[in-house]
Amino acid sequence: MAPETQTPAARAVRRLGLVPWYHDGCKALAVRTRAEVPPFDDSMIRGALMRGALACERLAILDRIINRELWPLGYVAHLERSVADGSMVLVEIAAGR
Repeated sequence: MAPETQTPAARAVRRLGLVPWYHDGCKALAVRTRAEVPPFDDSMIRGALMRGALACERLAILDRIINRELWPLGYVAHLERSVADGSMVLVEIAAGR
């Protein structure tokens, strides 16, 4: 029997929109979620990101602050600076537990 080739559903993403963040040369956080994140959690995730973004002014610690807000909801975030637009930080949300 040939091995199944699976396209990981976890890599599929949907966009949640932008979260304003005007620090460290950035203009916004572009938020994407992986496929395993149910759409009904979007508003809770967005609220956690807004609280985290308000509490932080440095990109170096933004990852830790946002993950502290998301962890109680059962999610984790990965931040990366946009290659195309250096003024945007991409935030990818995935199920953490």
